[in-house]
Amino acid sequence: MKKWLERLIPIVVLALLFSLVPAPAFAINTADVTVNATPEYLSISVSPTTYAFGFVAESATPSTTTSYFTITNGSSVATNNTVSVTSATWTGGTPWTHSDTATPNADTVGLKANKGGTWGTGDVIVKFTSSLSLAASQAATTDWSFGLKLLAPTSFSDGALKTNTVRITATKQT
Repeated sequence: MKKWLERLIPIVVLALLFSLVPAPAFAINTADVTVNATPEYLSISVSPTTYAFGFVAESATPSTTTSYFTITNGSSVATNNTVSVTSATWTGGTPWTHSDTATPNADTVGLKANKGGTWGTGDVIVKFTSSLSLAASQAATTDWSFGLKLLAPTSFSDGALKTNTVRITATKQT
């Protein structure tokens, strides 16, 4: 047993000596950086998505409140918002012509929008040929509301339901 112990002692001494000597430093030859980017995006929706003015008389001007429709703005950037209709005619029976000057006439209808103000102050004509600014400089994720006013034709050719679509378009504010 003595031989075994005699052999073990130098090994233990060497192990202790090596533990006291610092190990050489190894060089690190890489470094990583995680890079992130979030894209800008535009996102709006409207509620409610339909409205019926109901039965309208010749030359009537029925309207919603100026805060009836709510635009939920999920955009990550400030936006400019325009309003227009998607068709030059209102479909159904004898079509109505949509007036880009909001001037009613026989089977010709006008439409105005107002962003949460007072009718007659800040009204925007809703056009087909070009969209007009309804809500400029809306901050990211800031909701807003608007209303619509119909300028009914001065005379009708029939009593069929008429339909058109109002479109709100958001673009990035530059």
